[in-house]
Amino acid sequence: MKLITVEAAFAASDLQAAMTLFEDQAETVRNMDGCHHYALFSRPSGDGVAILQHWDSMEAFDAYRASETFATLGQGLRPMMTSPPVTVVAEFDTH
Repeated sequence: MKLITVEAAFAASDLQAAMTLFEDQAETVRNMDGCHHYALFSRPSGDGVAILQHWDSMEAFDAYRASETFATLGQGLRPMMTSPPVTVVAEFDTH
């Protein structure tokens, strides 16, 4: 299984709008094939978010990244980001 974290930075004035966009799409992501967990957290510093995701495989995660949902998120979020998002992928065993 893949543990994927994504951190994205936003101006404090845009943080709530960014979180709302994520939250609006979260249930759709959670219902995608291969998604076991998708949770959004705001940074304590108030300047960004972290998304914690569990996917069956990179193929499942890549299917999400090729989806209309991901495109919608990117279209809304990219103009608000203060720097490129940072994605970290780790492998873990569920047994």
